[in-house]
Amino acid sequence: MNHPPNRPDHDLDRRDAPRPDAIPPVVVAGGGIVGTAVAFALQGSVPVLLVEEGDFPGLAETREAVGILKAVLGHPVLDDYARATWDFALAQHHHPRSPVRLTFAGLDGRPGRAAFLDPLLLLDAMLLLARRAGLQLRTRTRVVEPVLDGGRVTGVRLERVGDGPGTASRRGSGGSHGSHRTAPETAGATGTGKIIAASALVLAPGPRPDSLAMPGLPGGFAGRFVRVKDVVIPFLLPPGTEPEPEVYTRRSLIWRFATGMQPRTLLAAARLEGDWAPPSFDQVVALVEDLVHRFGLPGEAQLDRTRLLVDLRGPGGLPFAGPVAPLGGAEGIFVAAGMGLEGLSLALGVGRQVAAAVMHYLRAHR
Repeated sequence: MNHPPNRPDHDLDRRDAPRPDAIPPVVVAGGGIVGTAVAFALQGSVPVLLVEEGDFPGLAETREAVGILKAVLGHPVLDDYARATWDFALAQHHHPRSPVRLTFAGLDGRPGRAAFLDPLLLLDAMLLLARRAGLQLRTRTRVVEPVLDGGRVTGVRLERVGDGPGTASRRGSGGSHGSHRTAPETAGATGTGKIIAASALVLAPGPRPDSLAMPGLPGGFAGRFVRVKDVVIPFLLPPGTEPEPEVYTRRSLIWRFATGMQPRTLLAAARLEGDWAPPSFDQVVALVEDLVHRFGLPGEAQLDRTRLLVDLRGPGGLPFAGPVAPLGGAEGIFVAAGMGLEGLSLALGVGRQVAAAVMHYLRAHR
């Protein structure tokens, strides 16, 4: 089902929800695509504060993402998550005032099941709609730790990151249904170590294992996640070669390919796990030789444009999207992490899952 392009997510069950003006905000730590999706899914039923360490949401891993959106990922849970993001992106694509535009591509031979897009524009669409519904935003701020009382979250400790105003210009990107080039920080900026009240805390740290080791989380929680990385190598194809937009994920256990994102270019990504160490030049050359030998790729590898993307993969290959209390953590702490470099496709589905868990918790403890 396509979601209304002009309002935050309304699929959550809001029956018996706490009055938005009666409780402290739910604090979402991490303004990447997943954290923004959680805030978007929650906004409208409870007050939400999105806390981002950078100058603006999305300027870390989201900005560096390749920009491939998949309608399916080959697992029932992942497919449900991906469907939510896909439907929202489609609604934005078809809305005349949204800057989000999809270039549709095949996915392992299935036409139109993948798309190329600017991930920042998709994030902007959710952020602007949530801001219009009352979302509060604090930039250049980090969540240091939760404040616990009786094993339950009652607040968070915040600290400022760096100096200067919490505003930043976006590099030519606008939000859904209009442009928002700057994002003023919420009034009442915190000083170092300031405590604010919170009804719950959602951690959406991206590839930040240190954020998964703060007080209130189960012992050894960060050890449940595996470090994964993509080594992305562009190949410049011979003149006159213009392949159709296509994404290939099933031709190899390691390699994934995309064509049609850039003129005369094939992107080859080696997905590896265990560490985030950048490959040496010799390692990249060995990867290219493996590509040429195994797949007979034409064209010239552009080694100077090799990119490294990193993330965490959750337990059993699935994201962790819910409360930590069942694992021995504090009540009122929720985690959205472990997307395994598929955060763009999974963002809104994971955001809804976490938002539903937060609303269930707040109803039970109001």
